[in-house]
Amino acid sequence: MSALARLYLASGAIVTGSDASGSPVLDDLRALGAVIAVGHDAAHVAPCLASGHRLVVASSAVPASNPELAAARAVGAPWMKHAEALATFVNDRKGIAVAGTHGKTTTTAMVTVALRAGGLDPSFQVGGELVDLDTSASIGSGDAMVVEADEFDRRFVALAPEIAVVTNVEPEHFECYASDAEMEDAFVAFLDRVKAGGAVVASRGAGPARGEQLDRLLQRAGLSARDVEVVRYASASDAHPGDWTLRDYRPDGEGSTFAVTPAGGVPMTCRLAVPGAHNAMNMLGAAAAASRAGVPPEVSITALATFRGVRRRYQVIAEGPVRVVEDYAHHPTEVRATLTAARASRPRGRLWAVFQPHLRVRTERLFDDFVAVLASADRVVLADVYSPAGREPDGVYRGSRELVVALRAAHPGVHADHARSDEAVVNAVVNHVAPGDLVVVMGAGPIDRVGREIARRL
Repeated sequence: MSALARLYLASGAIVTGSDASGSPVLDDLRALGAVIAVGHDAAHVAPCLASGHRLVVASSAVPASNPELAAARAVGAPWMKHAEALATFVNDRKGIAVAGTHGKTTTTAMVTVALRAGGLDPSFQVGGELVDLDTSASIGSGDAMVVEADEFDRRFVALAPEIAVVTNVEPEHFECYASDAEMEDAFVAFLDRVKAGGAVVASRGAGPARGEQLDRLLQRAGLSARDVEVVRYASASDAHPGDWTLRDYRPDGEGSTFAVTPAGGVPMTCRLAVPGAHNAMNMLGAAAAASRAGVPPEVSITALATFRGVRRRYQVIAEGPVRVVEDYAHHPTEVRATLTAARASRPRGRLWAVFQPHLRVRTERLFDDFVAVLASADRVVLADVYSPAGREPDGVYRGSRELVVALRAAHPGVHADHARSDEAVVNAVVNHVAPGDLVVVMGAGPIDRVGREIARRL
């Protein structure tokens, strides 16, 4: 929502809004001219409409009972969900939409950097702030627009891109989709929205199903009937080759080195400043998409070598005797990738996983997977599950306490604790860390506030 607000502000619109709590993101929007209230109140709506505001936009995560949305609907004010509003910026441009269960924020940012390096000056909207550009959205002078295409609440079906990127597909968003088949249908609907003559850039061999699910979606979409080109990218270790291939991946300090062979091209040596094999694959997909948009591979790869990432995506927030990193990981696959990257950086001491599970239904459905991936840390501190009101179905779910019990039983060598408050999480870390330890704070909820407090105290 903050990125969408930036697009409206850059377009000259008057923007007001509210959020449940204050944050640096709100401070940045205020500096750009937005008028923002903390807390949702029906009284915020009438003055806006009286002063000429023409549209109310609500996040898909906001329930219909939200007092401001209810007040706007009661007086017949025009309103849209976030996805519909974003589509008004995208669908008349040469849209590049990046979808996938994991990696879409970083890949969207990488495509943006690559297109800017190629002189295309795209507009963009990313689900996080690019460290290099210090923003999550901008209106460019070119006719291309790069956006993150989110499968939550079928948001991405509102978009009609010329190029779609799909990083991977795994079961997710159990609060929205009653079954895996229902989620697959949503991805097919998104692919069906790619404009005739466009392209789909898709990974191969990603996820537990080794890419079989994504292969099936591409077959169902009937892309050839609309003359939509399909470009595949893969690691050389994957079961099936790609048009673009990555091989010889090696961690290198905080980054990595590897070789990329573009479609029909010769191998190129690459360096990436952000860590993790998953980010090397994100770079591969971004370069392939940028190439389809007209940016030569050598231009993309050179520009992305110095890419510094997206905030809350393996971002170092404290450097010293104890290093603290924060990350948005909230799915077992993402937690595994983040902890693998952290371990590859070879900390001198212990690896800490400070994790806030996101949504009770996700925690329950993927419970055993969470236990398995968290065991790769030496010490684990779990905050209570973050579950926004009205976001997920009622039910009886296991939570952080049960995760700790299961983790201790299955992996007695891992020291695991459940901390019931922000202060308890902070104390569980700062009172027990030692020089050389690496603390990774993960989650899609407000655990970032806890991470910043740990960093401040250390």
